[in-house]
Amino acid sequence: MDQNVISRIEKIVGKEGYTTDVAKLYTYGFDASIFHSTPEIVIQPRTTEQVSEIMKIANAELIPVVPRGAGTGLCGSAVPIKGGIVMDMSRMNKVLNVSVGDLWVDVQAGCVYNALNEELAKYGFFFPCSPGSAEAAEIGGMVAANASGMKAVKYGATRDFVLGMTFVKADGEIVRAGTRTIKDSSGYQLARLLCGSEGTLGIITEVTLKLTTKPHASASALISFDSVYDAGRCISAIVAKPLIPASCELMDSVSIDAVNKSQGNPLPDCKALIIVECDGEPEQVERDLQTVADIAKEIGCKTIT
Repeated sequence: MDQNVISRIEKIVGKEGYTTDVAKLYTYGFDASIFHSTPEIVIQPRTTEQVSEIMKIANAELIPVVPRGAGTGLCGSAVPIKGGIVMDMSRMNKVLNVSVGDLWVDVQAGCVYNALNEELAKYGFFFPCSPGSAEAAEIGGMVAANASGMKAVKYGATRDFVLGMTFVKADGEIVRAGTRTIKDSSGYQLARLLCGSEGTLGIITEVTLKLTTKPHASASALISFDSVYDAGRCISAIVAKPLIPASCELMDSVSIDAVNKSQGNPLPDCKALIIVECDGEPEQVERDLQTVADIAKEIGCKTIT
């Protein structure tokens, strides 16, 4: 990258806000996928305005930019295939404002999922979209990928909780889309459009999320079957009861064997199993798990734990 461009970037983010170190650049060429490509520079902005100024430079100089959260995605969307700039959002990691009376929270894109829920738990609320990488996944990346996680069956995906956001366009323009109200029925839903856009429409810097009350109790049942078909029938029967579990995971024999080999056989030896979680008040959880067990027995399950 041209030294003049690097000098202009340094004036925006400071010496500690970027790196061109070869070893560090190499590590930023990966996410959790099989792909790799090394960027020319990694920038770690701290404000939306810094992102805007960097994008103006990149736009003028025709430098490709790839926004990056925690790099936990499995599809290569954070890999800088054409080199250029990786915009690491991890330093923009604050919970900006929690308004429990209005059921929303403002959070920066680099805030980690678990850290956000630790803060929301103080008020009795939570953000239920539960990615497998909850200890590392960042909110901006979750929005950009429309992450769903295990609890999507009951609570929905990330898009269902995005009320608004601030993002920066390719030319550096800062846009505030959406609202901070639960009901928003007028105009274009630009904030929801960016959910799942994988960084192609703009760089998300701040997000307003809808809050949900945190359940007082939760418990799970692990149910084994002689076939994936029966496991699937059981899930359908549970939902049709109707009973919507907090989460529901199905594992086939390949997945079960892989977990048992790596973790020392914690799962039963079977062709398929489902893990069903119920949440709510303690009495409701107990009642729902009993209903799940009754349905599983009717289907012909092997074991229930």
